[in-house]
Amino acid sequence: FRSGLAGSVTGGLGVWMAFEPGHGRTAVPVRSALAGTTVAVAAVIASLVFGTSLIALVSTPHRYGQNWSQELNLQFGGVPAALAAKVLSAEPAVTRWAGGNYGPVSIDGKTVPAIGIDPVRGRGFLTILAGRAAAAPGEIALGAQTMRAFHRKLGQTVPVVANGMRRIMRIVGVAVFPTFSRGSFAATDLGTGAVVPASVLSVRSTPSQTTLCITDATCYNFFLIRYKPGTNLHAAAAQLTAAVAAATPGGCPPGACPLTADQRPGDIRNYTGVRDTPLILGAVLALLAVGTLAHVLLTGVRRRRRDLAVLKTLGLTRPQVLGVVSWQASALATAALLVGLPLGVVAGRWSWALFAGSVGVAGQADVPVPLVLLAIPAALLLASLIAAAPGWAAARIRPALILRSE
Repeated sequence: FRSGLAGSVTGGLGVWMAFEPGHGRTAVPVRSALAGTTVAVAAVIASLVFGTSLIALVSTPHRYGQNWSQELNLQFGGVPAALAAKVLSAEPAVTRWAGGNYGPVSIDGKTVPAIGIDPVRGRGFLTILAGRAAAAPGEIALGAQTMRAFHRKLGQTVPVVANGMRRIMRIVGVAVFPTFSRGSFAATDLGTGAVVPASVLSVRSTPSQTTLCITDATCYNFFLIRYKPGTNLHAAAAQLTAAVAAATPGGCPPGACPLTADQRPGDIRNYTGVRDTPLILGAVLALLAVGTLAHVLLTGVRRRRRDLAVLKTLGLTRPQVLGVVSWQASALATAALLVGLPLGVVAGRWSWALFAGSVGVAGQADVPVPLVLLAIPAALLLASLIAAAPGWAAARIRPALILRSE
């Protein structure tokens, strides 16, 4: 009989104890424990998916709209496209660049922070969630939040006032915006802003102003620059600043045209401070799952003392009793994983899509598949460790004392 109790019989007893709630004095809160553990597993995985996606967002410039190495910012000044091409083309480290202008524009009578961008050399300077970038004077791309604020959809038109000129523009894209600002004007921010061709926002200066923009040609307030891989940004910035200052005497004194490498929006800066919060929450929920499992195992051992005493009387050894409790813990953990893992992935992806849609970034979640798969052996190992103390208590049961008292 003792040899027959080894292996599958021990496992069968443990699985039976895991899912049999019992009656009366032997009743064990199996269902609530299983439900609580499953919910905790799902919440841990959901927190892991959401937290991983948030970390990826705040640490990946492309996701918050910055697809360049540095921005050369002339603020309220400007240079003609031809002069910009001459200066930037002469810099060996510069591979791609786009010219841009600042807004703002008025849509439906409300002011919206805006920029104009012309991809002069290269493409993909904007992160587009849907549609495409504006390419003609009658086209505009909006941030997701801005589009919702005006109750518009892709393909619809909006009345836009830019540089004092009223236009009816078609919405051709949904864009993600890093920070673009000058002076005290409102800055773009993730899903807030508008982008049009740079010519729409180009301002012709009067001859009395200290500027080269006195023709009808498009002038640019800023430039988005990409460098060769491995370029020293500080050295390249110093060289480019000197070249711009030399090409525009009196228009860009040294230090007045900064090159900025970090254009994280204000929302991204805020999220950076709390990016680890979902992961910390997941750790707390994991502790709650541990407590729930430990509670049901201890409760089961205490309320099923008579059953365990009978089994020991029939020949169950101490190691086998330990095995029964370990199987019980593993069965509960396995059931919780079978339901909780896919539920957690779905919940994590759904919550990220909801959050991303509200702030105006891509809704595709980052599912850390290796970590999710690692949760399976980790949970089973943890369940075995949790079962050690209840199993030891069950193994020390004295059948004679238990059965005589019963």
